Amino acid sequence: MQRSERAMRLVIISHLFEHLRKAYQLEWPRKAFRNGQISDGELDALLAFKTDPRLDSLRAALVRLRNRTFGICLNCKKEIVQRLLDMDPSRRLCTGCERRLNHYPLGIFLKKRLIWIKRKTKRGSQEN
Repeated sequence: MQRSERAMRLVIISHLFEHLRKAYQLEWPRKAFRNGQISDGELDALLAFKTDPRLDSLRAALVRLRNRTFGICLNCKKEIVQRLLDMDPSRRLCTGCERRLNHYPLGIFLKKRLIWIKRKTKRGSQEN
């Protein structure tokens, strides 16, 4: 069972807070982060002019949460296990797709995925 949007927002914000504290030695009232009382505007102001891959991936996780696509694999559209999202909320792929992606080079992985989709749709049209 997936957590609520508010609970996942708190997880993402706590990861943001920890990263800002470690990477930028930036202190912010911890209570605001814990309670999720920081608005998107305040968060944007806090993150302004700070760019690194981890911050960008956490920002993208917040956007996916707003768009209701958070926790859904970008490749196969299955739900990502909650335990993995708690450890890394910026996760975009389920374990199966990540394993396949790491096994094959990206081009081959995408080509195999497209072939699989074509076969599946072809079978579906033949059954009708």
